[in-house]
Amino acid sequence: MTKNGVVKILIAGMVGGFIGNGVMGALFSSPPIQSILYNPEWQSQLFIEITQKRNIPVSVAGLVILSMIHAWLFNVLMPSIPGKTWMKKGLFWGLTIWLMYWLFQEWFIYNTLLGEPLLLNVLELIILMLGSLIEGIVIAFFLARKNEA
Repeated sequence: MTKNGVVKILIAGMVGGFIGNGVMGALFSSPPIQSILYNPEWQSQLFIEITQKRNIPVSVAGLVILSMIHAWLFNVLMPSIPGKTWMKKGLFWGLTIWLMYWLFQEWFIYNTLLGEPLLLNVLELIILMLGSLIEGIVIAFFLARKNEA
């Protein structure tokens, strides 16, 4: 395995985070998804009140910084990540991000603390899965592609 430099790792994380979170943001902001997630007949009132107060630019910046950590961890763990191609490693890494971050957050924060119904959690988790897979693929594109035989 060839070690990737710090700059390459940071770029992989920034680009992966920006694209993955951009896809999620676009989907979450779309009128059909908004009409489902913010329907007061389906959604908890606490969720509606609190989530509309969040600072989107600060949230996105934090997620992109988190993605740089994901890229660093990918680089460290790359030899042990399943898959013989960068794409398969990226898909596995995206699934890992989703399982270790978003699944926990959706259950603990949105379902348990804010009272979001399980079916709405599932809708969000599907969107978050897509963004996580994209993030993992982009990170692997930058950091694992050159290592293929």
